[in-house]
Amino acid sequence: MLPGMKAIGLKCRERRKAKGWTQQVAASRAGIHRTLVSEIENGAYTGSLKAFTLYLTAMDLMLTVQTAGLPQLDELEALFDDD
Repeated sequence: MLPGMKAIGLKCRERRKAKGWTQQVAASRAGIHRTLVSEIENGAYTGSLKAFTLYLTAMDLMLTVQTAGLPQLDELEALFDDD
């Protein structure tokens, strides 16, 4: 299980419960099977991005991708500061 998936799953569960939906209702609205909702919410989902996106959309959530930037020279110098 990836750490980020657990956090996403918790956010999805929070949102679903705030809407007052059961997993079955959420699955029906997303057009996916209820077991996928359970896997997503438990951070154990390893299926298609399409099904994952359908569920996030039903929860009014959006998945974004960020790139990890390389450290700047002054940041590297601070790591190796001998003072």
